[in-house]
Amino acid sequence: MASETTVRANTEIIREYTQRVFNEHDPGTSSEYFTPEVKWHGGLLGTVEGSESVKEMLRGFIGALPDLHATEQDIVAAGDTVAVRYVVEATHEGNLLGIAPTGRRLRWDALDIYRLADGMIIEEWAGDDLAAILYQVGAYTPPWLSASEAETTLDSGGPEPSTKGPSR
Repeated sequence: MASETTVRANTEIIREYTQRVFNEHDPGTSSEYFTPEVKWHGGLLGTVEGSESVKEMLRGFIGALPDLHATEQDIVAAGDTVAVRYVVEATHEGNLLGIAPTGRRLRWDALDIYRLADGMIIEEWAGDDLAAILYQVGAYTPPWLSASEAETTLDSGGPEPSTKGPSR
């Protein structure tokens, strides 16, 4: 079991990683935080393995969203694991998941879980709200929104999708 000092140190490593790589838009520094065999799990986006491969994936993501900013909402750490809930904001200025730039302002929730070993990230599970991202770039309309609601929301320039959820 990790000591309280290690848990605190892991928390600070993740905060620094978020600041430098995402908020300062420097994915090249990510390899300073990864073990060579790091695994990044992105749900529907699959798994990326190896420090250089993850760094290149981050370059593409941050390149498409060059003003990205992740604001920490909650952070919880225990043992070798740190979980962070973020609100992420960015402008869609480059190819993102095969979608041409729209210039739209995006905002979504993310929950990332990191596992560290000897002060380095060995594994990450990235849980970004892809439905919100795809909706805000105009690539997807959730089934609980009518087409007219979606057009109104997107045409108004508002970055956030409707909060009306599915009926039960």
